Amino acid sequence: MIPPSESKRIERLVGLCKLWGAIKYFHPYLAYRDDIDWDAALVAAIPKVNAANDASDYAAAVQGMLKALGDPVTQVVQREPADIASPPHESQPSYTFTPDNILVVTIRYYQNLSDFFSARQKMAAIKAEIPKAHGVLFDLRAAAPVSYAMREIMLLAFQSSEIASALSSTPLITASERTRMHLGFTPHVSGMGFPYTSAFQVVDGRRISPAPKAQDIPTVFLVNGWTALPPEALALQIAGKAAIIVEGSASDASLGVKTHPVPLSDGVIAEIRLGEIISEDGAGGFLPDRVIPPAQLPGEGDPALSAALELLKDFKLSETRRTLLPTHAAPMPENAYPEMAFPPLEYRLLAAFRIWTVINYFFPYKDLIEEDWDDVLAEFIPRMEQADDALSYHLAVAEMMTHIHDSHGFIFSPVLEQHFGAAWPPIRLQIIEDAPVITAILDEESAKTAGVRHGDVVLKIDGKDAMEQITGRAKYTPASTPQSLMHLAALSSLAGPEDSPVILTVRDREQRVKEVKLPRKVEYGSWFISQRSGEVVRLLSEGVGYVDLDRVQVSEVDEMFERLRHTKVIIFDMRGFPRMTMGSIAPRLVEENGVRAALFDRPFVITPDERQSVSYTFAQTLPPTDKWRYKGKTVMLIDERAMSQAEHTGLFFEAANGTKFVGSHTAGANGDQTSFCVPGGITIMFTGQAVRHADGRQLQRIGLVPDVEIRPTIEGIQNGKDEVLEGAIQYLQRETEQVQQKN
Repeated sequence: MIPPSESKRIERLVGLCKLWGAIKYFHPYLAYRDDIDWDAALVAAIPKVNAANDASDYAAAVQGMLKALGDPVTQVVQREPADIASPPHESQPSYTFTPDNILVVTIRYYQNLSDFFSARQKMAAIKAEIPKAHGVLFDLRAAAPVSYAMREIMLLAFQSSEIASALSSTPLITASERTRMHLGFTPHVSGMGFPYTSAFQVVDGRRISPAPKAQDIPTVFLVNGWTALPPEALALQIAGKAAIIVEGSASDASLGVKTHPVPLSDGVIAEIRLGEIISEDGAGGFLPDRVIPPAQLPGEGDPALSAALELLKDFKLSETRRTLLPTHAAPMPENAYPEMAFPPLEYRLLAAFRIWTVINYFFPYKDLIEEDWDDVLAEFIPRMEQADDALSYHLAVAEMMTHIHDSHGFIFSPVLEQHFGAAWPPIRLQIIEDAPVITAILDEESAKTAGVRHGDVVLKIDGKDAMEQITGRAKYTPASTPQSLMHLAALSSLAGPEDSPVILTVRDREQRVKEVKLPRKVEYGSWFISQRSGEVVRLLSEGVGYVDLDRVQVSEVDEMFERLRHTKVIIFDMRGFPRMTMGSIAPRLVEENGVRAALFDRPFVITPDERQSVSYTFAQTLPPTDKWRYKGKTVMLIDERAMSQAEHTGLFFEAANGTKFVGSHTAGANGDQTSFCVPGGITIMFTGQAVRHADGRQLQRIGLVPDVEIRPTIEGIQNGKDEVLEGAIQYLQRETEQVQQKN
């Protein structure tokens, strides 16, 4: 049982992770500021969070991390303030004229604006008085902290009343706000040409036309740190027609930039910036004309108000030099810290935080994760901390990734590569009748020399029980389905160092148990090595053609169709990995163009608020072709070796002419991959966009479902039979007989 103090510590780290991750992908500064080392800020905060004795210590540790941003908007905050109304004797908005004919408009209690119609009438009355004034002073110094809802009401009061149109003889343009958006997860590995992008989303500014007979009237906005400053104020200031005076201190938080609260542990809440103001000229931020210290002692009067009135008597604006913002983002490259084979504790937690954050916001199949993703983080924080060497750390990273249940979740780690090996023998294993069986030989000469044949059951691998070895690898193998897990783990179980021999104990077809030795080479591990021999395209019998999609090339498709032109059926063998032929073959299986082939969902991430999750959804159609169309039936042979592009090929064929599937479930992992890195020089892959059948059915974690389920047997393989292919032929014969009987 975890002690309460330890549970609280982990809870605090989970909260820290969520805050750090939300800022990493949504705070605008991190899109272009190369002076902010956000990793270092986290690394410095972790020991302080671990040492926190109470909520106050925790809040201080979190605030210390946020300080690295140099952003007054992003900070630890108190709970949402309770809005207060003005005293009974004050009705706001209110106005009065000074002896110098200065119109003073007072709005200090925003709660009074919640009666929208009453407030609008009062704002209209104020607007009617503006032409009489020599100058206008808006005293917007909030009397107390203001809730987000009341800030919005304040801004709406200015906008709906169109009061700014009476203050300028020329059109005004309010500043825009830009926020971060992500269409999928932009990969950290260069050269991956998949369509995942990040960008700034810029909201248009508003154009304010002058009211009839409007004149340029000197205007001052008096604000403090709690003020909700209307965009109209900044527009007037930029146009040189208004000044902004700050009492005490204020930031562009006063401009109402978008923020987002992140609840942490111990009742601590952090508010983070999501947006930043950018004007038509590209300048950003908030720069007041004057800053006046508040009164310190009774009897000092109101120095800020006095300064504002004095300025209006002799209206001269100081030149405000606002900072130009970069026109586009250029985030700093992610640091994989390759020099840290065994990273210090804080960097190991950084790895867990990166994994949690990327998957939380960008994994399109997060809804298919069985576990609570927050619980996975809480489990692996101590696992990362307890890692006592490089290998245990890298294994923990791999094991954490298994919880996304995605066969695209490949881990590329120099430590794991050295531990498991990066070379394979010239054979392929499949789990047949719950036993690892040699089903493919990639180098006939090496296999013959070693005495290895198709159908040999592998009992031991390098002296260890084969199934135990495979099960051990499965612990660190992300996989979408049980069949994919055992297939990938079986492949991995054979790996070892380059040029090292693998020693297998096998039981052959004569039931003899023997020990064989095969060489390992890196090239044997390629996905693109063909697993079958013989003719790629051939006639199986009169009217029945066969195509091995594991080997046929795009350049051979036309010749393939010509050879099989007069067949009634084509059997496509998709038990492997194709050569990008789906776009050339599928359009020739359907009469019409523009047939929907698959549905895509790409994460469209615009806020850390998971309640506002959206996606970019589109339908993929079969590409057009001007070549003759094949009108016969088609069947596709499938099993767990078919994954990703192979499964997408199945979707194309299914959509084209209702191709029937024969065999067993495929891997259940489809959608272009993307990648990120974590400390230790580790690169992690995962599926970047969701793909479904054309009719919306789920593919991920299910696979293509066979219309006719047939599994090979050990006896069949040993006797040289392809039982799945034979089953497909029998299925076609039955279909033909049924058609003949109906006719």
